Amino acid sequence: MASTASSFLSPAKLAIQSRFPGALRGSARFPSPARAQVKEEEAASVPPPQGQEEEQGKAAARKGDAQSLPRQPLAESKNLSREYGGQWLSSTTRHIRIYAAYIDPETNAFDQTQMDKLTLILDPQDEFVWNDETCQMVYNEFQDLVDHYEGAPLSEYTLRLIGSDLEHYIRKLLYDGVIKYNMRSRVLNFSMGKPRVIFNTSQIPDAK
Repeated sequence: MASTASSFLSPAKLAIQSRFPGALRGSARFPSPARAQVKEEEAASVPPPQGQEEEQGKAAARKGDAQSLPRQPLAESKNLSREYGGQWLSSTTRHIRIYAAYIDPETNAFDQTQMDKLTLILDPQDEFVWNDETCQMVYNEFQDLVDHYEGAPLSEYTLRLIGSDLEHYIRKLLYDGVIKYNMRSRVLNFSMGKPRVIFNTSQIPDAK
């Protein structure tokens, strides 16, 4: 089914460098559900590919699927103007939008007093078809990148690095056939390349 601009909330493990006193610093860990394990004999005899080995290393460091921070039903829009501390730190690309703030997924309340949190909005234009599993893959990658940049300055440059890496990750999912274009999207411009069609020549008469 097509995505409806899902969002994910993560603790910002970046160093907040604010002109205003009282800036928060985030820290939290996520629970770790069990993951599938490979037989020891196969793992010993056949080394995993380089990409798979890297993914396994990330999963081991993360200890399970990333979990979004709980929703805050009473959240309100705060500190939106710069004189009250609003900094509007963000990274917005075609498929990834990251904000250093709490954004309520239902009311869209934008609370910039909570800059210890990063809100990720995935594919707001519904260009791809998503399900819970593929969304979770992007959320896991997002959390891995946040962990990787832990301690880096909380700036638009750092957020753009994370957003750019996520765009590359989405392109990889598309090329690997994990996700596909949403043909019912409002605009079909195939921003990551035209769809690839594989023909079975055995079903085509007189094909050589």
